[in-house]
Amino acid sequence: MNARRLASLAGTIAVTVVAAVGSYDHMRTLALEAGQSPLLATILPLSVDGLILVGTLALGDGRRSRWSAWLAFLVGVAASLAANVIVADPDPVSRVVSAWPAVALLLTVEVLARSGKASPVVPPEPVAQQAVPAPDGPEEPAPTAAPADAPEGPTEAPSGPVERPRRVRRTVAETRKLATAMLADGATRERAAEALGITPRRLRQVLNAAA
Repeated sequence: MNARRLASLAGTIAVTVVAAVGSYDHMRTLALEAGQSPLLATILPLSVDGLILVGTLALGDGRRSRWSAWLAFLVGVAASLAANVIVADPDPVSRVVSAWPAVALLLTVEVLARSGKASPVVPPEPVAQQAVPAPDGPEEPAPTAAPADAPEGPTEAPSGPVERPRRVRRTVAETRKLATAMLADGATRERAAEALGITPRRLRQVLNAAA
């Protein structure tokens, strides 16, 4: 417990004790003057002080205060304040001095009730993810080994954004046989070359060699 918390607790206890003693004495005197029995006059102030205590505990527990807790506390303070003022001598100074303990208790509990409310938790703002900048140009594909039946020299690149087919090593005769079957099924030469992993120019060379 730090010094600030200790000082706040000590001040609250001091104000509460003074208010309780003054309220008890004045209410007991008022009850006797009102014709109550000594026993009832002795225990009657406990009901008012107990009501104030219950309201104080409900308001100072750090939770959101309910209207019933405030009602119990205010009714108890009003009863104590009225008894203090009625029993005092009929002059302004005496009545102010008698009413002060109840007023001090009211202000103390009000301060504690407001300071005990937890401030709303503000969720942190989500951090925007930084977009990874795109490269200035398309990545160059890794060089691949030329097929066994590919001729030396430049080859004609396929037109359009066609994905590079996977190169499969096969003989010229096997390539010619597969291409002939695809063309017989209605496929174009470009599609057949793409499926076989060779260029259309190489496919024409393979078919022309057979002719």
